[in-house]
Amino acid sequence: MNEVLLSIRNLNATYNADSNRSIHAIRDLNIDVLRGEVLALVGESGSGKSTMGLSILRLIESPHEIKGNITFNGVDEQVSVFDLDPYKIREFRWKKVAMVFQSAMNILNPVMRVEAQFIDTFEAHGIIDDYDKRINHYLELAGLGKKVRRLYPHELSGGMKQRVNIALALSCEPELLIADEPTTALDVVVQREVLYELRRLKEELNLTIIFITHDLGVASSIADRIAVFYAGRIVEINKKDEITNNPMHPYSKLLLSTAITLKTDKDSVLTQLEGTPPDLSVEIKGCSFYPRCPVRENACKSFTPNDQAKGEWVECIKPGAMNLKEVDNPRGERR
Repeated sequence: MNEVLLSIRNLNATYNADSNRSIHAIRDLNIDVLRGEVLALVGESGSGKSTMGLSILRLIESPHEIKGNITFNGVDEQVSVFDLDPYKIREFRWKKVAMVFQSAMNILNPVMRVEAQFIDTFEAHGIIDDYDKRINHYLELAGLGKKVRRLYPHELSGGMKQRVNIALALSCEPELLIADEPTTALDVVVQREVLYELRRLKEELNLTIIFITHDLGVASSIADRIAVFYAGRIVEINKKDEITNNPMHPYSKLLLSTAITLKTDKDSVLTQLEGTPPDLSVEIKGCSFYPRCPVRENACKSFTPNDQAKGEWVECIKPGAMNLKEVDNPRGERR
């Protein structure tokens, strides 16, 4: 599992909202994705998780800007994603890297049967034979029966739609699957089934998965490693057990304290994550979490984040210093 499948260096992504305002969604991001792992990206909305996924597939286009380098070390060849011409990038998408987008309800074409959406995908990527066999195979992989192929999206439940999306993403046999909030809006039972299917598919197909979520509890149920995003950067990355049992960054620790799982003690205190993320249209100096951090000190204002990409690290001037018992709990609630 130590072989690097995807390498991201100095990635910067900027959304140009208008002539006077630019949102720096990702700032100098460096990370390696290891072959065969499930890497979970966790953080609040707007932290840069989905932008990283879109950047890998080069789906951020003008007037927005993306800079840096993304190298994909595939089985057949090594490619620099930003150097691919329009034909090559079309081939790269779905055949090398595929994505399960957020909100299954809106992704499927409502006027096409499921099988037609598979055929549309096959034809777009030059697959011209064995349609029936392929469709049945990928539906079965995703835990669905053959009858589903003749149905329209409105005839499927939310969980079935998400499974169809997973099957479509796998239909061109990618090496890397990006799953962006695949369990959003699903009830807890269906959510668990989808997570189980993703983990099973990872093992059966030797897939590498980038799993994007705002829920650290969900991430801990599927991931091998967890990368915690905040304000367009990774503030902590480590093995799942290290993040869930002993997070070192104050933000990671606060995120964990707000996650309710089956293991949560009934007498544990519900910690409230105070404040809001910083304005990403303004240059951030020092630690981006400084305004919200319960253990901040003046030195944090001039702290220079590191740029490590491998292994485990934490962007904090005093990692592990925060004790949740010392954090005020104005709501005084218990979970």
